Amino acid sequence: MNLFTSEKEMKKWAIAMANACGGQEVSQTSIKLNKLNPKKVENLTTKFITDYNQCMKNAMDMAIEQYVEEQE
Repeated sequence: MNLFTSEKEMKKWAIAMANACGGQEVSQTSIKLNKLNPKKVENLTTKFITDYNQCMKNAMDMAIEQYVEEQE
């Protein structure tokens, strides 16, 4: 699911990214320290970029469609 579709998806992504960076684990129940996980950081960053680009493409397509309709 695209992480830009809802606040819940963005929050899940942000928590996963924070935990992949190491240090204090982000959770609601306890404190735990994690090691840095560069591969997971890379994967989460790639997902962010892919999802962001898809949202921007959709927005641009809608703007172009609206512009074309206004010109008719």
